[in-house]
Amino acid sequence: MTDKRYAVVVGVDDSAIGAALPALRYAARDAESVRDLLCDPAIGTFDPADVELFAGPYTSVAAIKTALRRIALHSDASDTLLVYFAGHTLTPAWSLGNDLYLVTPDLDEAALGDDPDAGLRLSYLHRDVLELFAGAATLILDCCRSGSLRGRHRDPIGLGGRYSALTVCARDGAAREDPSLGHGVLTHHLLEGLRGGAADSTGRVTFAALSGYVLERGLDPQPGVILQEWATTTALTSSGPELIITTPVPAPRVPEPVEVLPLENPIDRHATAIAGLIDRLSRAAREPRLSGAMLRADRVHYLRAATGAESVALLEYTATGITTIDATARFDQASVQDLLQFTDDPSSLEWFGRIFRDTSRTLLCVPVSRSDDTVLLLAVVNPPAALVAIGQPMAKVIETIWRTDFAASPAEAEIQVLTALRETFGRLPTPLYERCFRLYREVLSSFRIVFQPVVTIGPAVANVGVHSYEALARRSLDESRAPVAMLQIARIWGDRFVVERDKVILRTALRSYAEANAAGPWDEPKPVSVNVSVRALLSDSYVETLRIAIAEAGLTPAAVTLEISEQDPIEPRDGEQWPDEPHAYFHKRLATIARDVGVAFAVDDFGTGYASLSRMAELPLTQIKVDRAILHHPQALQELALVVSVARDASHTPRVVIVEGVDDESPLTLRQIFERKIKHVQGYITREPAAPRLRRLRPEARKEIAARVRGDDGHRPSRLADEGGVFPLQRGA
Repeated sequence: MTDKRYAVVVGVDDSAIGAALPALRYAARDAESVRDLLCDPAIGTFDPADVELFAGPYTSVAAIKTALRRIALHSDASDTLLVYFAGHTLTPAWSLGNDLYLVTPDLDEAALGDDPDAGLRLSYLHRDVLELFAGAATLILDCCRSGSLRGRHRDPIGLGGRYSALTVCARDGAAREDPSLGHGVLTHHLLEGLRGGAADSTGRVTFAALSGYVLERGLDPQPGVILQEWATTTALTSSGPELIITTPVPAPRVPEPVEVLPLENPIDRHATAIAGLIDRLSRAAREPRLSGAMLRADRVHYLRAATGAESVALLEYTATGITTIDATARFDQASVQDLLQFTDDPSSLEWFGRIFRDTSRTLLCVPVSRSDDTVLLLAVVNPPAALVAIGQPMAKVIETIWRTDFAASPAEAEIQVLTALRETFGRLPTPLYERCFRLYREVLSSFRIVFQPVVTIGPAVANVGVHSYEALARRSLDESRAPVAMLQIARIWGDRFVVERDKVILRTALRSYAEANAAGPWDEPKPVSVNVSVRALLSDSYVETLRIAIAEAGLTPAAVTLEISEQDPIEPRDGEQWPDEPHAYFHKRLATIARDVGVAFAVDDFGTGYASLSRMAELPLTQIKVDRAILHHPQALQELALVVSVARDASHTPRVVIVEGVDDESPLTLRQIFERKIKHVQGYITREPAAPRLRRLRPEARKEIAARVRGDDGHRPSRLADEGGVFPLQRGA
């Protein structure tokens, strides 16, 4: 299609990552106003579908480049393109003043040396967009702190070519905006001209007329102008009879003015700066010169490198004074002692951090540890202004970093930092939320799966063997403990994280089990169980993932058991409406999944958390897994008898009872458990850790288990009686 009128309008209030530039107030508003006039049904000549607006803290350089390049490559000689930018500019030191960047919130000056195209370069705009555009192109720059646009070149913006241009280069970053106007100064006059102030006798506002109108306003410095032939004929707005709109838009009823103010989170304004700080922390953790051991032993050095501060120290604050515990080379407590004037007690939980400042120095103090009479404070000397401007969120980031091992796993450390912000401030801006979701999925996908056998016990060796397996997540195959903290972080973030966690673990577990079974000793796969949350079972996307994962693994659905986590209540979230009483509703949900997919269900860790007697009695289960904590109760034998009674209730299909955490430290013997008509246990009873491979029980292990069931080991008395029912409780995997 020909005669298209395109516009790419950009307004950015934020500074670049790591750049000490003040935030602007009106750049995003300026861009929105320009867009509104170009598309105004009464005077605009642009179709709203062909105008792309990029404004606000989530503007990305990649999206702008994609839009510009797409328009340039598909342009026709009869087309028109207007590019407008309001915001900061930046000239990296390495460019010697010859390479200018239009600042977007995600621009990282530190990365430009290695990848000069990581930002929106003015040379890219000139060479790859405006010069490439086949029709009439126009550039308007309302730039802040961009004196380098004018000083090193013959023409006003250091460019030239086949397009027209209007630019103002404010000498002072703050002076280009006028609160009384509510806009940048140049854009204020630009808008006045587009509204009709620059119209000719026919009511048309061309670029040439608009430029002349702006020049007549007497701005200091004077804007630079480049005019091409079409600048005198192509109308940007028009109130006359020659108005041409690509797609006619009917004039709507003029509504009453409405002001829309989004509710702002304290960290919305600083989302980009926070992301930049976390990026620098991750990069510093990955630097070869900073080994993992050094990062752990010398956290102050790591924080100094990551924050870009002059120096960093760990101070001990007590009622008797302040002592330097550790510090980077340039830190001198005596030189900042006069800044450390605590007007309130740092041991108070309300003491979130303080900034101490005089005419030449800034000292940032953040508490990282508190006890009754001692507080450990991180002191950061002369941090970048952009870091200080973040305020409380920055203090929470630094506090969490001090407790986090970035060297061991930068991705997990980032998740912990973002989670600390989430817990403290309630929610995160969308880019940080999505960043954490992506990282969490990556970390979960890196986990490995091991399998712990559920053992059938009996007095005869022939009765002893592997009944089934439980799939357990590990960071690596040589770790014996589950990454509990990382798995539980999902609950802080809500259902989306919880469901995604369960989906990733499920896919990995079933795929790993299929591979292990193919290399294992069994002709037919033994049953396998995987943990799942209540919220995941209420999610249709999880159920679909379950169906697909079983099919891809080539498993029989009936051989898969989902163990319902004891950490989740069975109840609707705030705002949800369930048609039935919670357990009745959840019962129907499980029955539907069992019918449609064919899997079975178990209550996990009965006796702890939300794994109550009513859950065990009312849900359609095939297994009841008893938590090891019950083994340590004074009435353990009676509680096991109750579980067996409920499991064999005539109103249900009989359920298998499995006692978890059985090992040499268990206060009940295998004979006592077997005498309660329980034939399945799980734990370190085989004296072999959970492994990625499936194995038969060793003959000597089977013999020992059978002997212990018979009581041939002396039928040791219950330690419940010997020690008054008090035992150290150690949870297994």
